[in-house]
Amino acid sequence: MTLSMDRNTQKEEFSYAYIRAVASVAGYSVENKQRAMDNAGVDITIEVPGEIGEILFPKFDAQVKCTSSQDVFHSNYIKFPLEVKNYHKLRHEKPLTPQLLIVVLVPTDINGWINISEQETLMKRCGYWISLKGRPKTENTTKITIDIPRENILTPFALTSIMSKIARREEL
Repeated sequence: MTLSMDRNTQKEEFSYAYIRAVASVAGYSVENKQRAMDNAGVDITIEVPGEIGEILFPKFDAQVKCTSSQDVFHSNYIKFPLEVKNYHKLRHEKPLTPQLLIVVLVPTDINGWINISEQETLMKRCGYWISLKGRPKTENTTKITIDIPRENILTPFALTSIMSKIARREEL
């Protein structure tokens, strides 16, 4: 009998691998959180192993989601259905550590997620990021649709820009 991960676990692991790849190119570290923090809505912490400006070890926490749904694509936005309990945690006005939502999109067919040859390793689709800090309360009871600008692709350059804003104590 062959045992393997269920598809949701595969999506979770792939999304972490994508984020680690982006962070490694930017020169940052990624820490997976333990179950208690995961239950509190924090899946990972991304941190600069040094300083930016006068800020030592700037970092942020992120809740990570992954989807293969093609319904999330719209002209200028990714429309992602987020559970209300997660929304409430991410919209907090004064988190000690900045918090982001990162949504990684993958193709429907798992065989299309990654292509490897001697010349390249190609991970399919990408991740998007957004800060929900200060968003209004919702009357929804189960899910709320989050509009993530399609320009918010999580790249090494975007990650460096996010960290610079955090170091300058600017809003994300």
